[in-house]
Amino acid sequence: MIRFSPAPGLSVVLVPVLAILLTLGVWQVKRLHWKTELLTQIEHSKSLPPTPLMALLHEEAQGREIAWRKAEVRGRIADKPVRFLHAIRNSQPAMHALAPFITDEGVIIVVDFGYINAAIKPDYRLPRTGQSVTLHGIVKPVRKPGRFALENQLDGLWFWPDTTTMLSPFFASQTMEAYVLGLEGGRLHSDWPEPAPAHVRIANNHLDYALTWFGLALAAFGVYLGWHVRNERLRFSGPGN
Repeated sequence: MIRFSPAPGLSVVLVPVLAILLTLGVWQVKRLHWKTELLTQIEHSKSLPPTPLMALLHEEAQGREIAWRKAEVRGRIADKPVRFLHAIRNSQPAMHALAPFITDEGVIIVVDFGYINAAIKPDYRLPRTGQSVTLHGIVKPVRKPGRFALENQLDGLWFWPDTTTMLSPFFASQTMEAYVLGLEGGRLHSDWPEPAPAHVRIANNHLDYALTWFGLALAAFGVYLGWHVRNERLRFSGPGN
């Protein structure tokens, strides 16, 4: 027979603690499923050949996912100021050069041309070729920053690719605000930035985090039970005792 006389104060404290820890654990499990699907999608995309951007847009219109797909675009760089995106390269501050790109079909997408030296003057302009060029890259989804993220400096350094601001002069045309085309491969021209790795390593530690939160919840409940046993509020006895 179990005799249990819960301490009111300790019980009131335990309930929200367990609720918070279990909620965090469940949230990490959901993140684990999302991250696993994302990594599977990225790995699958690596095996596919570059697809013309218009064909990808057609696939998206049919409800298919095009994020992280290899794309081919032909067109020209828009005559707009380059935006500098903060990055870390080899543990040192660096910048990515972002600029709108107008395809021959009239679709406009932001292109991440890759690394430039962080010490470069802010009046840097991406060298134009004067003719249409063909680019290959990865269609990367744009993720809005969290509430604690640094704000972009409109005419200075950016901390996330604000494609809506970059493409606002082109809203009369077909714009792709939800994606950035990250160039892959070597430089197309020697005076262009160096393309950044198209597929960065994405950590998937959510299982460890989930186990940590669930473990803390179990530990908290164990401490709660141990306190009651030590203070004889929780007793186990055989029949007739």
